[in-house]
Amino acid sequence: MKPLLISISLFLLLGATVSMLAFMYLTGQAPDAAINGLYREGKLFLYQHGMVAKLAPEEITRLYQSTCTRQCHGRDVIEKKPRTAAEWESVVARMSAPDRAGITDRHAETITRYLQNNFLSNVPTVIPEKTMKFVKQYLWRSDFGENDLFLDIIYVPREHLRLMPYLGVRNLPRDQQSALFIVFINTHQGTVPPWNLADMSSLRINNGSPQSPAGWVVLYRDGQQHHNQGMLTFPAIETGQPAELEITMRLAGLGTRTFQWNLPVPQLPE
Repeated sequence: MKPLLISISLFLLLGATVSMLAFMYLTGQAPDAAINGLYREGKLFLYQHGMVAKLAPEEITRLYQSTCTRQCHGRDVIEKKPRTAAEWESVVARMSAPDRAGITDRHAETITRYLQNNFLSNVPTVIPEKTMKFVKQYLWRSDFGENDLFLDIIYVPREHLRLMPYLGVRNLPRDQQSALFIVFINTHQGTVPPWNLADMSSLRINNGSPQSPAGWVVLYRDGQQHHNQGMLTFPAIETGQPAELEITMRLAGLGTRTFQWNLPVPQLPE
């Protein structure tokens, strides 16, 4: 039995040596670089199959590069087109298909988090460019990330409901006369609390009495609690007359945020 084990060990050692020499020859790497490369690839393989619990930041970057920017696209295609957290999740899900990149579930989750952390847009990017200029001017309001918590709100008048699919809303509320606000909440360092913004928000028209929301619906929440998107609804308002809308949000432990819009909103560009 002992000679057999020795023979197997020598065979495996010889096979590993040959593989190392072949790897060095094909890649043109020095021995130490080749060993490090094999170690990294081996760790990614073990992580893929759940035998390694966590990757270092540089290993996650390597996983992203080897999967996305070396096999599928140039870096500019990805890194110069930031997307929302939900959009990145959708993109990676599409690329995980066997007839595309064939990314495993565990690698897909890690790559999604990497893209969300490094190439994030606070609002959807699938809106046509001309329409996006209109949205930024008349409908989108932001608090610019106070306390590392970024709040972006897009007001959607009932005359502009055709924007909803671009904003990730598949099902409109039953009462389509409601005043609708799509809210994006993002953080880079902390976590997004499980807020019910219906309990923390109010709407005033022309400095009148505060109105309470009709509801808050979560549309998207990532698994790391860094990104949240929802729809805040208020009772119907008259949108055709000149008026000033003001939403106030009192966020527990984070102070008060205020957002304003002027009515009427012009027609959407064709």
